[in-house]
Amino acid sequence: MFRLGIIGCGRIVECAHIEALKSLAGEVRVVAISDKSKERLEVVSKLSAPEEVRCYDDYKKMLQEERLDFVDIAVPHFLHKEILIAAAQAGVNIIIEKPLATTLEEADLMLEAVEENKVNLCVLHNYRYNPYTAKALELIKEGEIGKPFLIRNEGLGGSHWSGAKGYDPDWRTKSSKSGGGCLLDNGYHNIYLAREMMQSPVRSVYARVGTFVQDIDVDDTAVLLLNHEGGGTSSIQVSWGVKAGGVMANEVHGDKGSISFTREGRPLSLFSNRTGKWEYPELKDESQSSFAGLMHDCFEAIRRGSPVPTDGREARRNLEIIMAAYESAKTGKVVEV
Repeated sequence: MFRLGIIGCGRIVECAHIEALKSLAGEVRVVAISDKSKERLEVVSKLSAPEEVRCYDDYKKMLQEERLDFVDIAVPHFLHKEILIAAAQAGVNIIIEKPLATTLEEADLMLEAVEENKVNLCVLHNYRYNPYTAKALELIKEGEIGKPFLIRNEGLGGSHWSGAKGYDPDWRTKSSKSGGGCLLDNGYHNIYLAREMMQSPVRSVYARVGTFVQDIDVDDTAVLLLNHEGGGTSSIQVSWGVKAGGVMANEVHGDKGSISFTREGRPLSLFSNRTGKWEYPELKDESQSSFAGLMHDCFEAIRRGSPVPTDGREARRNLEIIMAAYESAKTGKVVEV
């Protein structure tokens, strides 16, 4: 059984990571947690196994004193580089929240540390493991909608995901801590899903990104057009400035059919051009945690000596598209990736 330490005890750990790890009790055990906030240590330790988990206010001390197979890094984006490099140098495998880094230069230093120290790195591109997304990817790879040529993905909301009170609930709205706004935080998911559903890398991006509603120093709205190497187009819109919400369009269109994630309130619908009818594929387990699914595959990959689900190179490619989108918005031009 793997021994795991958590670095960062914010809301994502409280609301998602701990439950996912507890559901994998036969594969992994949380033995230590680290956070500078005593309040956050108390909250997360109570949710895990208080009689077994050891608490540290210094992650470096935890890395020195604990015998760990993995660390789960879930801290604000600007802290990723320092902590990941320290974990790699300690010889510990790493699971880390997205985005990998706030700049490509930081990402390269992190990947260098991972490779030099021969540890494994898995980045939490967890939306791929939502039951309806996993089924859609399966249908696309089986050719059910033919060759995808258009993706529409809209996620318009009125605010950001608040952080823990024991730290700084609004750190995502501060460029010094987050590195970017709704595009880097929310749009990140839309981009890696578009890349995988289109089954084609992104060749170039045109974007409009700005701050229109919120009194913050990062973007609250982003609109992207991604040009894929196979000729397809992905249209992505994300916002923290639309308090009314949007239609939440989420569709994939191919030359033989379409997939919708929002039609008539159903999690997944499949249209066949041949029959002219909608079908509603059965999902294995709609309650499955996307974090648990990804972490399970990560642990299983390490056991077997096979590649992890989303490695650092894959995460860097996603970050490269985001940086190109920011550059496009700044220059008003299409930017090659």
